[in-house]
Amino acid sequence: MDVIVNIVCFGAGALSIYLTAYLKVKGKNKALIEDNQKLEEEKQKIIAKYRAETEEIKKQHSLDIEKRKYQYEDKRAQFSKYFALLDEFHGKCNSIFLEKFQPIMTEFLSGCLEEDESVKNQAIVKYNKDVQALVFELNEEHLKVKSEQNSIRLIASSKVDTLLDNLEIAVKNATDSSTEMLRVMSTSEFRADQSIIAPYQEKSANYGLKVQSSHSALKKQMKLELNEI
Repeated sequence: MDVIVNIVCFGAGALSIYLTAYLKVKGKNKALIEDNQKLEEEKQKIIAKYRAETEEIKKQHSLDIEKRKYQYEDKRAQFSKYFALLDEFHGKCNSIFLEKFQPIMTEFLSGCLEEDESVKNQAIVKYNKDVQALVFELNEEHLKVKSEQNSIRLIASSKVDTLLDNLEIAVKNATDSSTEMLRVMSTSEFRADQSIIAPYQEKSANYGLKVQSSHSALKKQMKLELNEI
């Protein structure tokens, strides 16, 4: 009987030890499962945050590309328009002196060769009037260029702004020099000695070279700024 009791007690004790150990292991497993769940939740949160940040970066990058594309197209269009007007202005300057001024000068010199003083005076008056009309036409074309310059200055860098100033000064000097030369050509001194015009021609030519140099420097800088967008 004692043997049976001892066996039962031993079995109960062993079962108690087993159950205690089992419950401890089960508790550890449950804790591990809960920890794993928490880790998984944290991982998913990090993944979600990373995806959201990545999408935002992609969105900003896409917007930046579109913005740069718009800025490039806008600048390119305005730069192209400006240089088209500038080339047109230079072309008209050349055509005015080659096509319009020569007939005016020929008519003027022909009138000055007449013996009749009234004819000479009429020739001088007509020459001055015709020259003023040419200068006015050039000024009108130059105003178009200056107006477009104001639009360019709104989007251009300080360096382009400075180069625009340089070009404006060069164009003004060239225009003033040409006007001065035309004035001298209407004088009696010029009619008596046409060689006196040589210094004025040299001066106008030098200003013309400065216009070309300023024009080239401005175009180079504008191309550089377009490539930087």
